[in-house]
Amino acid sequence: MSYCRFQNTTQDLQDCIDAVEQLINTNGFDEDGDTLSRRESEAMHEMIEQAAYYSQRAEELAEMIEDKKNKENFGS
Repeated sequence: MSYCRFQNTTQDLQDCIDAVEQLINTNGFDEDGDTLSRRESEAMHEMIEQAAYYSQRAEELAEMIEDKKNKENFGS
């Protein structure tokens, strides 16, 4: 559902941010005293790479959208 993709993903990303902050604040342990599993750790590292790439590309898109908006507002 592309119409709510960014809204839903923003909520999920905030959940991941909260979990990372909790793990940082508790020396890498969750509320049950567990650490990230190997698979979760691997997924976290993959997410870091994806987030960096997304940030670059989304910034390009945001600039394109802003440029288009400016051209429409100024009649260019």
